[in-house]
Amino acid sequence: MSIFTSELFKSKPYRLGLTLSGGGAKCMAHIGLLQYLKEQGVEPDIISGASGGAMVGALHSAGYAPEEILDFFVSTKMFSLKNLSFNALGLIDSAKIAKNFQPYFPEDSFESLKKPLYVVATDLNKAQQTVFNSGSLINALTASSAYPAMFTPVKWQGTVYADGGIINNYPSDLIHDLCRHHIGMYLAPIMSRPSEHFANTFDVLDRVFQIYSSARQFANINLPEVSLAPEGIEDCSAFMVKPDQLKSIYEMGYNSCRKYFESEGAQWLSTIKGGNPKRTSWFKLPIGSDTQ
Repeated sequence: MSIFTSELFKSKPYRLGLTLSGGGAKCMAHIGLLQYLKEQGVEPDIISGASGGAMVGALHSAGYAPEEILDFFVSTKMFSLKNLSFNALGLIDSAKIAKNFQPYFPEDSFESLKKPLYVVATDLNKAQQTVFNSGSLINALTASSAYPAMFTPVKWQGTVYADGGIINNYPSDLIHDLCRHHIGMYLAPIMSRPSEHFANTFDVLDRVFQIYSSARQFANINLPEVSLAPEGIEDCSAFMVKPDQLKSIYEMGYNSCRKYFESEGAQWLSTIKGGNPKRTSWFKLPIGSDTQ
């Protein structure tokens, strides 16, 4: 091993990082990615996430299998009447959502997870990003997922938090300098929409949120070696919460990953699995580094 490579290992202690964007119900596609990676024997060592991506990442970091994570979202029914808020700050009470996490995270701490997790939320008081990677896990997850108008903001330690995706919906920058390889999935590609697409308030709210959070996402999207946007995800809504819709989005994520890694992404996957293929133009590595 060269001196340069030794220094690279010291400065980037994790082999594979995973970044999961926000996207509400669309985050079921992340679970499809995790299932495909599991079948390939590939396991991320460190994870960053925003909003629903943070939820999926936390459950994975706690050791839950992809099918268990999908079952959590299907069975929780976050938009059910029992979770309604009785104030003007949001439709769904974030405190009620927090209770659903308690059986899954009994120790309620980042430190109890099996791998490092970085979660981003938006500090409404200071109008800036807050990154959580220690302390209370459930508070961080509900803060990161407090989608404006839909979920009530989270008041915690004298600060009011809202969805992390407002400022950083694809937080690849949080872990990029810590991992030697990096993959991510983003779920909010900005595409032209016809007028008839906006059929209800949810369609408008989802679109506004996509546009507002797009600037930083574009800056972060090129950081991972592989950034995946499942084919057809642009036709899905963050509020497609019926069980059959959630399962359909999961399958979309899985099938898109399989299609990609059986074609142009095969070389990257081979490298991660321990192969040593020749490099190609799409396989991006830090300047001067060697394939690990």
